[in-house]
Amino acid sequence: MDTLFDLTLPPRSPDALRDSALAVLTEAMQHAKYMAPLFSGGHDSLCACHLASQHPAFGDMVHHIDTGIGAKSTRQFVNEVCKEFGWELAVWKSSETYEKFVRERGFAGPGMHQWAYNRLKDRCVYKITARKKVALITGCRQQESTRRMGHVEPIKIGETSKKTGRVYNTCRIWTAPCFDWSTAEQVSYMNEHDLPRNPLKERLGMSGECFCGAFASPNEIEMIRRYAPDVAAEIDRLSLIAAECGKHDVWGTRPPREKKGIILAQTGPLCSGCDRRAAAAGLLFEAS
Repeated sequence: MDTLFDLTLPPRSPDALRDSALAVLTEAMQHAKYMAPLFSGGHDSLCACHLASQHPAFGDMVHHIDTGIGAKSTRQFVNEVCKEFGWELAVWKSSETYEKFVRERGFAGPGMHQWAYNRLKDRCVYKITARKKVALITGCRQQESTRRMGHVEPIKIGETSKKTGRVYNTCRIWTAPCFDWSTAEQVSYMNEHDLPRNPLKERLGMSGECFCGAFASPNEIEMIRRYAPDVAAEIDRLSLIAAECGKHDVWGTRPPREKKGIILAQTGPLCSGCDRRAAAAGLLFEAS
């Protein structure tokens, strides 16, 4: 994979990172009427929300999507951070629940990730935009992306159909103010502003707002049982339901009929964290 930015350059100062990010936000707001910072509970999205809160277009509100299969500790972290910084929190939840998905399709493998994303997250994004041009502020970073096709852009208007090439959902102004940050720069920025850390993120390497299992690593369920027992209990409950419905009932594995080997796995704009994990499992990516 080609290098997306020059790793030999020295890390930028927190002030320089802030100025660069605010410039991206200002450009995005030329295309949007409202700003919607999206806070998953991870450190990437926390930095993006913290930067957005310093922009004149910030409306004192951040947005969190409750997937129905997230960790209670992450939801608590989101609530505590919003309280600490005085941000109003809007929580969105799709009417298409994870349990309903499992009843109909069983646990998702890589080939079904996009279906899970559409039901659990994309329908919430539809509600957030509600036909208004909204700058959706995410924490996507190039250094965290391992997609083989496409890369993280600072500003992307709408989404592109894989079949026709047509751009749709143009009311969505996907904005990544930290798109070119290195991990060292992120740590420096968080230290400078004394931003809190999500313990689950530091232990599992993920924000913990979604455990759909589509790109789970072989030992991930054991780690979940150790650090997010509430999620493990929910997975166990849903496993029984899937078995009763005659569906794939083993979380974190491919359904028997899903093709083996290297496949093209489609993610969504709010699942950039899946890129690194899935690529490690030998999957290729289509750009979102």
